[in-house]
Parts: sequence; structure tokens; C-alpha cells
Amino acid sequence: MNELVVASLQFPTVVFTIVLGIVLVYWLFVLIGALDIDLLGGGDVDVSGAAKGIGDVLTGGAKGGAEAFHAGGDVDVDVDGDVDGGGLWHGLGLGDVPVTISVSLITLIAWCGALLSMHYVAGTAAWWSVVILVLAVVIALPIAAVLIRPIAPVFAVKEGKSNADYVGHACTITTGRVDDSFGQATIEDGGTVLIIAVRCDEPGVLARGDKALIIDFDRDRQAYVVEPAADLLAGAARPEQP
Repeated sequence: MNELVVASLQFPTVVFTIVLGIVLVYWLFVLIGALDIDLLGGGDVDVSGAAKGIGDVLTGGAKGGAEAFHAGGDVDVDVDGDVDGGGLWHGLGLGDVPVTISVSLITLIAWCGALLSMHYVAGTAAWWSVVILVLAVVIALPIAAVLIRPIAPVFAVKEGKSNADYVGHACTITTGRVDDSFGQATIEDGGTVLIIAVRCDEPGVLARGDKALIIDFDRDRQAYVVEPAADLLAGAARPEQP
């Protein structure tokens, strides 16, 4: 155990030891925040703020973080620890998860690599330690990228549908009447039934249970404009008169 402590405090391993210590403190605050532990006998402690501050340390601040691990492209790190940009970082898939996870994993791998290298293959020359420092980071990047791939889908951003996406879909009227100022309907979206506000400029043509077709979204009325589906189908099926 003492040998491990001594080895972890030697250069270049000590560089990763310091960063790894910050990482561990960060995740400790995250864990405390997730468990909602009331510290200091009921005192108000901003655990999320402290964790976010440590996250800024890990990423180099709210702007321009992760530059030490990013090659090429502009980087934009928000306070939640997400990285926007291109280059090697996103090319390896490290940007598919929050940067705090990527940096934590890279730091752990680089720390293990530097520790093992200094123990088994390190030379006596001082420049060899610098080589190990660089190689530890370079090798940690692709290894971390491989380990991140299985969990990347968990952090994928799913964009919700806009109002225009429902234009052309059929809906079922649920109110007794639909006119230019009143009406509701339901529409199925991937197994989920949504209740939407609908309007029809021809009052009296739609009633509860009728099928209607969404033809537009009226931003002023914040409702979908619908027409009876039967009428539209009949109009489409009716042959044109010569």
C-alpha cells in the first residue's frame, strides 16, 4: 500500500493523481446531491453549486474547457459540462457523453497507464517521464472512447416534435362540437395519445368521435386547423369532370 502511495506521488503519475483527486471529490458531491443528504445538521449547503464549480475546474471553466484533450475545432463548454465542437474529441465519440464523464475516465486510464509504465518500463533519464506523461494521455483517449460507446445512447438528446410535424395526421374529435374558437381531439404519437386543441372554420361539420385531418397549425389561436376526413377523402376520390 505504501509503495502505491509513493508511486502515485512521483512524476509524471502525480499529475494524474492530483486531477484524479479532484475528479473523486466532484463525483462525491454529485453522489451527495443525488442522495439529497442534509449536511451540517440541517444547514443549507449548495451541493449542486459546489459540484458544478469542481466541474468547471475539470473542464477548464465554463468556456473553452477540455482544450487539453481537444485537437482542432472550436470548443464551447456550458455549465452542465457539455462540449460543442468538432475535431478529435468528437471524432472519437468522447463528446457523446458529458465532458465530466469523459475527463474522469481519461484521467483514471492515464493514471493507471502512467503508474504501470513507471513501475515496469520507465528508464532512468528524466525525459522518459515526460514521454510517459504524453503517451499516457494519448493512449487513454482511444481506450476511453471505446468504453464510452456502450453508455453514449443514454445521453443522446432526443428532440421533441414541433407543431408542424403533426400536419397531415388524422385525429379523433373528443368534444361535442368543433368551430373556429372551440374544440379538442386526440392524436396517436408512437403509442402515446395526445390531447390537442383543434379549430374548424365550418361549424357543425364535426362532432364527438368523428375523424378529422390536420391541415395546418394556427399560431394566433394556438390550435390545429382540421377538416372532416370523410369530406377530404371523398373529394380526392371524386373524378374530375371534363
